[in-house]
Amino acid sequence: MQSSHTILPQTTATRYEVAEFRDVSYRTYRAELRILRLQLLLLQEWVVEQGRRVAIVLEGRDAAGKGSTASGITHYLDPKSASIVVQGIPSPKKMRNWLGSHYNSLPEPGSITVFDRSWYSRALIQPVMGYCSMRQYGYFLSRVNDWEREIVDEGVDLLKIYLSVSREAQSLRFRLRQNSELQYWKYSATDRRAAERWHMLTYFKERMFAVTSTDYAPWIVIESDNKHQARLNVIHYILSRFEYEGKDLSLESLQPETDSDKLTSVIVDGVLFKDMDADQVEVLERILMHE
Repeated sequence: MQSSHTILPQTTATRYEVAEFRDVSYRTYRAELRILRLQLLLLQEWVVEQGRRVAIVLEGRDAAGKGSTASGITHYLDPKSASIVVQGIPSPKKMRNWLGSHYNSLPEPGSITVFDRSWYSRALIQPVMGYCSMRQYGYFLSRVNDWEREIVDEGVDLLKIYLSVSREAQSLRFRLRQNSELQYWKYSATDRRAAERWHMLTYFKERMFAVTSTDYAPWIVIESDNKHQARLNVIHYILSRFEYEGKDLSLESLQPETDSDKLTSVIVDGVLFKDMDADQVEVLERILMHE
């Protein structure tokens, strides 16, 4: 489906944050995550009943938390109508028909699809790493707004979320992965090369926001230096976009903790730490928020 490039209404990327989620302890995070996941189940039932098509795009630098956030969203959802599309190394055929190939991955009526990286790789990592030509990159930017307008008109609820991680947090997560017997595979030479091109990726990211954040498909930026806080904000944002039966986003569960509420046992990188005092728990929680 071809069309000429048009200038469409655009907005700047918008930051989204629930103030009450700042600096939550691990215990409070788990309690609130459970409440939000119960709301996600109500949303999924509504999506199925109404035949809605929900596409959630997660973009961000390496180690921004895209994969863990995607699994955090779908973990308890019915897999018959909720799925994650993980972008691997695209085939030459897919590279040539970039938007067309992603069209085939869009959700069917009554389903939710989460994209762990998406067609926006063509606007971010591909030009930074030289995986696509600048001609391909330019064509993508000239076409993607019209393409998204078309799929929104077809009934797709399109949510575009960018997880923003600082250079310091990314570096820490890379070191944690390199030293982990369970997560070492998450760090690669490609991650290292992309991190070295930090400023170049920043340029392409800002240009992506400027060109492709539209009134019908805006970019939402969520800080992800604290993965727990980011996960809560992402799910809260998704829920806020829909008026489903039973919707309740009140935050009454976020009560101040007492000393007796503090965790005494923590699992980090698959290792159980028992009988921790408050100071020890606080140190371990700083690691937990990067897992």
